[in-house]
Amino acid sequence: MVHDRARVLLFYVDAGGGHRNAAHALRAAAEERGMPWQFELVNFQSLVAPLDFTRRLTGHSVEELYNLLLRREWTLTLVPLLHLLHGVIRLRYRALVAHVARYLSAQGSAPAAVLSVFPNFNAVIRDACRCALPGVPVGVLVTDLADFPPHFWIEPRLDYVLVGSEEAEVQARAAGLAADVVTRLSGMVLHPRFHASHDAGQVRTAMRAEMGFADDDLVVLLLFGGKGSPEILHLAKGLLAESPSWRVAAICGDNPALVTRLQGLKQTHGTRLHVAGFTSRVADYMRASNLLVTKPGPGSLSEAWHCGLPVVVGGNRQTIPQERFNVRYLVERELGVAVRAWRDAPAAVRALISDADRLQRVHRNLGRLAPNRAVYEALELLDARVRDSGPRP
Repeated sequence: MVHDRARVLLFYVDAGGGHRNAAHALRAAAEERGMPWQFELVNFQSLVAPLDFTRRLTGHSVEELYNLLLRREWTLTLVPLLHLLHGVIRLRYRALVAHVARYLSAQGSAPAAVLSVFPNFNAVIRDACRCALPGVPVGVLVTDLADFPPHFWIEPRLDYVLVGSEEAEVQARAAGLAADVVTRLSGMVLHPRFHASHDAGQVRTAMRAEMGFADDDLVVLLLFGGKGSPEILHLAKGLLAESPSWRVAAICGDNPALVTRLQGLKQTHGTRLHVAGFTSRVADYMRASNLLVTKPGPGSLSEAWHCGLPVVVGGNRQTIPQERFNVRYLVERELGVAVRAWRDAPAAVRALISDADRLQRVHRNLGRLAPNRAVYEALELLDARVRDSGPRP
């Protein structure tokens, strides 16, 4: 295999969509900046598919099962299933390392660096690289606001770790990583679309006109990740019933059945409801909205905060483990509101927008957040790693 430019191997998975989004954001930013090296994206789940015991037992990959659990809201099972996954990784550790090492050895020319943007298998990637690519730096970009130890994101003996919060930085140090190994970015990695220069007023007006909404309408945006969620339908019904003057924009992600059901709801409420499937225009939707109702995923929260958009999230026993910290983070910094049950969200939206002082305080807190340039900061660090590594046979 011949490569004209230096490469950074970028391992990701398609579970939940956030890891894939981070990988694509990094690649888009590198292309935008004209970096002298290129990302080579590798779907880790596809790579280790021959060793995937879940596919043998159920006919579905780990990614597919995870996305199914999210879609059907069977999230209470995630912690025991995570323990089961870690047990299987321990049992199959040598086989996994050997399988990944063989793939890396077959690449012909060694990459200048290796980066993972997903959890659970980072020790496998580290040890496979040590075996097949001695001297090549191996790192992890944590795409959650905090780790969920042990053996979730952060592992010892990594060459570099990129984190987006103080909490994750503390966790990395507690895992035994030296200060010069851990780099704290200004937030979660966002796609360059969120950093594009624009006239915010023009984007807002144009997007609202496209959705059929007026400039002075109160627009609530519903977004539950790249796979959508059945809760979007119930929330849309609740929000539309809460006030006849509210407008709702629902982004359903890669969930055609949900789009169809919401289109049926649209027949009742007409132009008060806008329905979209999977879209690359989330930044424009956020800039055109007054408030976001979403699950507490780090990607959606960080995108909203970057756009200065207050958020209403759900936080309870069904919140997936690695996102529970995000709810506390939001509440403690008063960047939005958390509800225990989604049925309480419409009333929470009303309470927030009816309390001028509280809403102003939330907007003020959003304005005080440090500017998020994480995707470009990550590129700078990787560029230094690539330059230090030099050409390799």
